[in-house]
Amino acid sequence: MFTELVHAIHPHLMKDADVPDFMRNIIQMLCDIPEEDWSTKKDPSSEQANKDSSLRKFYTKGPTKKLAKSMLGRLTSENFIEAIYHDDSLNDRTDTVLESLAEDIQPFAEDVDKDNVGEVLFDLFKQSLDFIVNPELENDRIIASAKEASRKAKGIYGLGLLEDCRHTCSYPGCGKHLQTVNDKYHTANNYEVAGIKGSRSLSYENLIAMCHDCFQNYVFKHTKTEEKDLVTIKKLQSDARSMRQTLDEVAIEKGITKVIYNLSKAKPTQLLSLNYDALRVPEKIDEELYLFLVDEVTAHVTKYYLFIEKTMKDLAQQSQLSDGLLRAQIADSYRKLAEKKKSPEIIYSALSEKIRSITKQDIRFCSIVVSYFIQSCEVFDAITK
Repeated sequence: MFTELVHAIHPHLMKDADVPDFMRNIIQMLCDIPEEDWSTKKDPSSEQANKDSSLRKFYTKGPTKKLAKSMLGRLTSENFIEAIYHDDSLNDRTDTVLESLAEDIQPFAEDVDKDNVGEVLFDLFKQSLDFIVNPELENDRIIASAKEASRKAKGIYGLGLLEDCRHTCSYPGCGKHLQTVNDKYHTANNYEVAGIKGSRSLSYENLIAMCHDCFQNYVFKHTKTEEKDLVTIKKLQSDARSMRQTLDEVAIEKGITKVIYNLSKAKPTQLLSLNYDALRVPEKIDEELYLFLVDEVTAHVTKYYLFIEKTMKDLAQQSQLSDGLLRAQIADSYRKLAEKKKSPEIIYSALSEKIRSITKQDIRFCSIVVSYFIQSCEVFDAITK
């Protein structure tokens, strides 16, 4: 916290000073040093006590416990606050400077403004030194700060982030549901929002929903590998959201619900005699890159293609389905997704989810119907060799 504070205020106080001079000035502002100790080892701002190289380390990594204890024993709010509101020439700092200073430390204290920025900053510096001397207090600050950021993020992006993760913890290996249901079937959201890369910026691209346990573990300490895993998961969630928004622009013929329903009720005897050769699937999906998708679609087409084709013809004859309109809508949906330059797997999944949202049927049957449209050329173009 100490380093975050000094980095936040450096541009506003002594912005032209190099790091050692700036750090010596901050120590002098914070501490009451008797005149007889000036420029001695008892003066923590002196060169005898701390070399320039040490001060540079304190600027980037925080003071040592020894320096923090020394400063805590000499803290003076009066000198510090006076130095915040007045420059070295004892001129009042402008409102613009004070407002900018307050704005940059708002992530640490919500109620700060130009009129109390000196008092708030002193309290924050005292806390930061206490945290260095007693690390347990720092843990409390970290989790309290993270939960405050989570509260703000939930107010802005909460519902969208829950939709992105399907109300399940986003952390790899965790499957906890992010809603609770009581005996009266009342539901409540039960989750936190974490910043993936630790930034204080509340941007959607850096936020992800987690259960409380995973949130706390990630906030306290996480590896670069864990961070990269969450970046990947966030990208998948963002891609899925983008696909859903794209497909919301396209209407799908309501008769498709009947197709899915009939498929879900198909008897084994109706399928055994309808074996079909899936000739076009490998021509439209690169088998070397998407082997499992090719296998899945091929299996669907081989077993169900003729059944779905017959079902659609029968429904069209009964005026329960507009075959041409449905094919045009599926093709239009595919084209809109293809413009996003997403992988065949993402497009296949997005189309399946779209049909599921319309028909309210099992996702398996929806994927089978998407496979049908791949074979019948509404979805995916031939691979260019």
